[in-house]
Amino acid sequence: MDKKREDPGFPEGEAGRQMLDRMNKSHAPLRDWGFPHEKWPDGMHILDAGCGGGAAIHELLTYSKDSIVEGIDYAEESVNQAKKYNQEELGKRVFIRQGDVGDLPYEDETFDAITAVETVYFWPDLLKAMKEMHRVLKKGGFFMILCEGSDPDHNDWPEIPTPMRIYRPEELVTYLSQAGFQSASYDKGPGQYICVVGHK
Repeated sequence: MDKKREDPGFPEGEAGRQMLDRMNKSHAPLRDWGFPHEKWPDGMHILDAGCGGGAAIHELLTYSKDSIVEGIDYAEESVNQAKKYNQEELGKRVFIRQGDVGDLPYEDETFDAITAVETVYFWPDLLKAMKEMHRVLKKGGFFMILCEGSDPDHNDWPEIPTPMRIYRPEELVTYLSQAGFQSASYDKGPGQYICVVGHK
């Protein structure tokens, strides 16, 4: 049996499934630090862009009572794992699909909030994707980016098959402004943790 790729940019097969399971757990401290930077009123409609193995979706359900949380990822393995991880609420409060962050399959002004956890590194056209986030976000909503890596000059991550780029927080703020967000700011946490938020 082909184990396929243990590649965070595009997980495939058994190797990909095992990696997604590990990432669900290993990214928990980043999510625990980052999500409380914003308020999560009851009844929100939230999108997790680049949802990976689905742990962020599961946690977001607890941040906003009676919320609907959708997830999108371009890797089929990620979509399958995210659905399995959120099986209990799938089709009720959770909806997950395969798709492209640069061409989102949602109507304008659909979401109250959008999150992107450890994923913008792999987006091939970051500005185009951010414009899509802006388009599907309701006025007054926010787009939150959480990353464990934020200093490309001091990074020892192993090379992977999928092209990736580590962004400084100032770069992400600039992209958010170029995409049309009215305000954008960032906070730094432990190590290279960053939380970058754009408000529409």
